[in-house]
Amino acid sequence: MVSGNLTVSPAAEVAEATIPQTDPASFELRVFDPRKIRLFRNAGVPRLTLQDDRSWIKISVARAFPLSDPDHYLGFLDANGKDAGLLIDPSQLDAESLKVVHEELEKRYFVPVVERVLSVKEEFGTIYWVVETDRGEKEIIARNLRDNLMELASSRVIITDVDGNRFEFPDINKLDNKSQGIIMRNL
Repeated sequence: MVSGNLTVSPAAEVAEATIPQTDPASFELRVFDPRKIRLFRNAGVPRLTLQDDRSWIKISVARAFPLSDPDHYLGFLDANGKDAGLLIDPSQLDAESLKVVHEELEKRYFVPVVERVLSVKEEFGTIYWVVETDRGEKEIIARNLRDNLMELASSRVIITDVDGNRFEFPDINKLDNKSQGIIMRNL
């Protein structure tokens, strides 16, 4: 297509047409002042109210840096998963709000810590662990460990089981030789 002295290819027209126009204001990060927000539950659903501004009927809480700085930088998402805002230091919240935050984070980041391996067997690429965790005895069934094992440090790993549950092994060097061998083969 020729437009004045400029020739535009059909591919450029398509590429140009598919680029969504986004309002730059939609990228604005709202940082919450802990003195101006309140978190509470209404019929068991977590809500957030920003003083003199607005309320979110359903809110979820996520850590921005869950491994390197779990006590700071919390993100709040609305019912549609869109960012509502960021809270830098949750320790400055009022007691009720802090309680709701802790409950929501506990649900989101529930990861039992494996304290001891009681038994382990491997059959046809599936690994069956019976472990003692900080939450009691559990059975972990993991397939394709290469895809379901995340190395957090040289001796710290998280394994995700067939149901999506995560289990932390804080120090694989403290495991029995058979368990260590299975993990090391899959790192």
